[in-house]
Amino acid sequence: MLPEASSLWLLRLLRDIQLAQFYRPILEELNVTRPEHFDFVKPEDLDGIGMGRPAQRRLAEALKKYRLGVKSKNWVYKILGSFAPEQKETTPPSVSLPSLSESEGRLKCLIPEGAVCRGELLGSGCFGVVHRGLWTLPSGQSVPVAVKSLRVGPEGPVGTELGDFLREVSVMMKLEHPHVLRLHGLVLGQPLQMVMELAPLGSLHARLTDPAPTPPLPVALLCLFLRQLAGAMAYLGARGLVHRDLATRNLLLASPRTIKVADFGLVRPLGGARGRYVMGGPRPIPYAWCAPESLRQGAFSSASDVWMFGVTLWEMFSGGEEPWAGVPPYLILQRLEKDRARLPRPPLCSRALYSLALRCWAPHPADRPSFSCLEGLLQEAWPSEGRCVRNVTEPGALRMEPGDPITIIEGSSSAVSISLLEPQLIHREPFVLVELSVHGVTHQECQTALRATGGDVVSAIRNLKVDQLFHLSNRSRADCWRILEHHQWDLSAASRYVLARS
Repeated sequence: MLPEASSLWLLRLLRDIQLAQFYRPILEELNVTRPEHFDFVKPEDLDGIGMGRPAQRRLAEALKKYRLGVKSKNWVYKILGSFAPEQKETTPPSVSLPSLSESEGRLKCLIPEGAVCRGELLGSGCFGVVHRGLWTLPSGQSVPVAVKSLRVGPEGPVGTELGDFLREVSVMMKLEHPHVLRLHGLVLGQPLQMVMELAPLGSLHARLTDPAPTPPLPVALLCLFLRQLAGAMAYLGARGLVHRDLATRNLLLASPRTIKVADFGLVRPLGGARGRYVMGGPRPIPYAWCAPESLRQGAFSSASDVWMFGVTLWEMFSGGEEPWAGVPPYLILQRLEKDRARLPRPPLCSRALYSLALRCWAPHPADRPSFSCLEGLLQEAWPSEGRCVRNVTEPGALRMEPGDPITIIEGSSSAVSISLLEPQLIHREPFVLVELSVHGVTHQECQTALRATGGDVVSAIRNLKVDQLFHLSNRSRADCWRILEHHQWDLSAASRYVLARS
């Protein structure tokens, strides 16, 4: 038999003082369903249900604290609206809760203050600090968690910060996605605390900026993270939410190959026919990651999140460098709109991925791809991979052994790079050579280019490079051909040239 919703306060109170075995006798034999009913309960009544005097004193003290706290907690329930704890927990005291991997790990509920122990400081933000912690479940199992606590001043929490904190709780409690950080519950103590899933490997930004001898993250793994991020952001967009703070600092590593989107303090619902959120006044925003319309009008949308996705991509492939470093915040909008400047292509970023970033940075929001579209575009831009087939010991070259994986950031027709790849990767069809030399093109585009040139691989490669430069700039195809010839058909150098003069 499950506990009645109206008496769950009693069950929680008794559990907190290890007297849950008296829940049914107090409820059914003493007819207690509300705190004030205890005013009519005598010690002899409690003796009659088998509760000793020490336990009665614990109960009296807990009731005193509970009654003092109820009034101060009511404002939390009103602000959270649908966050009704009475509807979250339906487990009878006599039944053990399932393992964390089942229902208990998914509960978004109120958590007793004594059930959470905070440890080392992990980080801090505008209105909260995050500690590593341990959450002790009713079953006795301890779960590693992250605990975000609201900053409080001498006279309690500041109104704006309190509202932001509770807004973040109300957003996170409705989210469930494999690449979105999970909220376990809320502790209504002093201070207020969010209990969240722990990402034990820290932020992606911290990993990207790890000093030597920590090896850099492989390009293929960064591409995997981008696909995970695009999927998570498509999920948020489908739920009518805009993140507004997408950056590598807010991507957490749950495992070596899994990221989770975190920090929902700036998340807002999208409203109106135009699907936008417009800031009502000056508030802190991450200038270097923001789209022009966000900097100019304070307008945010899924399209502005796509712009931030492009900046986050740039961060990943630049080793965690700060975008627009050295440019004052008030000049960033001028650089973007008047100068039409964009962040340069990082060395480890392929032309295909950089072209995708440039599409995310389209001046007009309507011209940027959606996150659902980005998932497919990332698949097309996925770098080719092979394996080394001989020892590489030449001076100045990266030492490699047979079997070492090779990610082809940019294709090359040089004999040295071709000879390092597995023969089956090279000697299948001519279009494979085209794919290696013009990274990011599709299988169909390679076949079409080869048919147009009668199977001439070199001509097909040059035609495809002209096409890519043509779509990247406002130049004619004839101009693109001449520019590529001048740069010895190095598409990266030619792209930098036209972008610098566009």
